[in-house]
Amino acid sequence: MEIDLNRITDKLKQEFISNISTIGFIENNPITEVVEINNSYLIKGTSDVEWIYLVCKNETELKVLLEKSGGNNIYFASVEDWMIPIITEKRKAEWILTTMRYYLPEDVEVPENKKEVIPLTTDYIGFIITQSNYKQFLTPAYVEERISKSISAAIFKKDKLVAWGLTHDDGALGSLHVLDEYRKKGYGKEILISLIHQNRKLGRISFAQIEEKNVKATNLIEQLGFVKDRRVSWMKLS
Repeated sequence: MEIDLNRITDKLKQEFISNISTIGFIENNPITEVVEINNSYLIKGTSDVEWIYLVCKNETELKVLLEKSGGNNIYFASVEDWMIPIITEKRKAEWILTTMRYYLPEDVEVPENKKEVIPLTTDYIGFIITQSNYKQFLTPAYVEERISKSISAAIFKKDKLVAWGLTHDDGALGSLHVLDEYRKKGYGKEILISLIHQNRKLGRISFAQIEEKNVKATNLIEQLGFVKDRRVSWMKLS
């Protein structure tokens, strides 16, 4: 049976901000399975691994979605707090990465770039991974796809890559990094400004998912006018 993704996406857009991560994942990646109950969905698709996205407000329906999809799913994305005990009821989590989602309202004014910011190229995949604080979650294939298929931003000094940012497989702004010796120069802000303007030219709302302990990143995006939406987690089951 063919999956009618256009119909599902149209329904999800009725609560766009709540479902922004799921919508972005559907638009950016091949979807292999959809389980639907009333207005609840389990959506399976593949980027670096096979991810499960859940759109649900009801504990009973969540349990039915998980049962219908089978018990072999390992990776879960954009999971709300109340879902975690249900997902881990029969299997323990190997890891959980919890973040706060922020989005930028369309009417917030964003300054223009003051420094030269250009797109990344795939020549820097290895360097980006080695510098990342999340290298355990990145693969060369994933970073290559994000550079090749989506927006990116980079600052170079004397032909050296010193700051950069990408989007994740759901369209969230991420992988923002500034080399230690180039921090406190406003480079991170310049990268974000560039990504926001690129998104707006494409008619997209910018959003980001940041660990709550990452105070510097949180302060930066709040300065640019991002507002909190909700806490969401990424999980791998054992």
